[in-house]
Parts: sequence; structure tokens; C-alpha cells
Amino acid sequence: MNKLACLRSTFAELGWTTGLLYLVSVGLRRFVPFLAVEKYYVVAQPVAARAVLPEKRGRNISVLMIESDHPLLAKLPRSREELARRFAGGAVCFLAMRDERIIGHLWVTRSPYREAVDRSEFDPRPSRKMAWDFDMWIMPGDRLGLAFARLWDECNSYLREQGVTWTCSRVSAFNRASLRSHARMGMRVMHTLIYFRAGSLELLLADVAPFLSVSFSRFPIVTLVAPLAC
Repeated sequence: MNKLACLRSTFAELGWTTGLLYLVSVGLRRFVPFLAVEKYYVVAQPVAARAVLPEKRGRNISVLMIESDHPLLAKLPRSREELARRFAGGAVCFLAMRDERIIGHLWVTRSPYREAVDRSEFDPRPSRKMAWDFDMWIMPGDRLGLAFARLWDECNSYLREQGVTWTCSRVSAFNRASLRSHARMGMRVMHTLIYFRAGSLELLLADVAPFLSVSFSRFPIVTLVAPLAC
């Protein structure tokens, strides 16, 4: 695909406003790395009432819900401090395994979650009905396989047992593949967040409180209210 066709495809899928922001974001990363602009959607998806995969499909992929002292944590590309922070905040980690090899992971919490990249703290309400999922990752060679569905089936089973009916997450407005994956799971776009960063200075524009936030180090709190249908 030539550059012009690629641009047309980008604007066709993202829209003009998001497409222009995407081009600015790419240009800043390449030429002015101390400046950045990012756009995200906060989305909610219903906790599925039943497994997506038929019982016999994906059984060669095992999914483990691991504790903070599990030895497999040492193989994750996350710092010990970051992992400790997640578990201390009540997060749960699901690992997808095949042939004793990690091929994916997914984290979920019912407590407020502090996002270190583009500073924000997300507080889903009510916590008895809402969860926050984050750091979903699949090995590149397995992204067309069943690891994604297996992780979500196990995570949804856990959330159903907890009485949770919705889970929210932050998805890059520039990541078309991730948006398509969430759309297939019935996502609703709840809010839009745009971050501008210059060194340690960060500006947040949002369509939800705090609406506008400027900070050097603090984490503005974004409270998320469960969709009415739950």
C-alpha cells in the first residue's frame, strides 16, 4: 500500500479529527520526542454471560490466575516495583500459557487504578458492579489465535463470580486493531481523553471531570459511572 492509500485508509477508519491527531502524534515521536499528544477512549464492555469459545476450542492454552509470589511473574516484562504496586492495589493477573510458555496476559482490578503512562487515576463506580481491565498483551505470533478469547473467557468467569457486570478500560484512539477487538465484545465508548505532554508537564482534556487538568506530577482522578443497563 502506497503512502497516499495508507493515509486514506487511516482517515477513513479514524475520522478526520483523530486522523490528524494521529499524524501529529507520529511526527512528534519521530522529530520532537519531548513533546507528545495522545488520544484515548474510555470504553465499557459487558461481562459475557457465557464463554465465547466452545468447550473444546483453545484447550491447548491454559489460563492461570496468579498471586503476587508466583515464580512466573519474573518472566513478565514489567518491573518488580510495578508488579508489586498492582498487587498491592488489589489487581488480579491472568496468564495465558502454551507448552509452558507465556503467550499473553490480562490484568483486572475493582479498585481505583493509577495509569503511569499519561498520568490519570481511574475510579470505576460502583465497585461491586464495575471493574477496570488493563495491560492486555498477546505474543505477536499468537495474535491471530485463540489466546485473546481464552484470556477473556477466564477473566469474565472470574468477574461473573464477583457479581461484576461491566469492565472498563482505556484504549488508544489510534489503535485500530484494539478498537475492533473491543467492538466485537460489545464495547460502549464512555469518554474521550486527550493528553498533551511537554517534558514532565502534562495537560489533560476530557469530556468527564476533571475536564481540564494541568500537572507536573499529580494524577487527576477520573470517576467512571457504570452504564445504566447494569
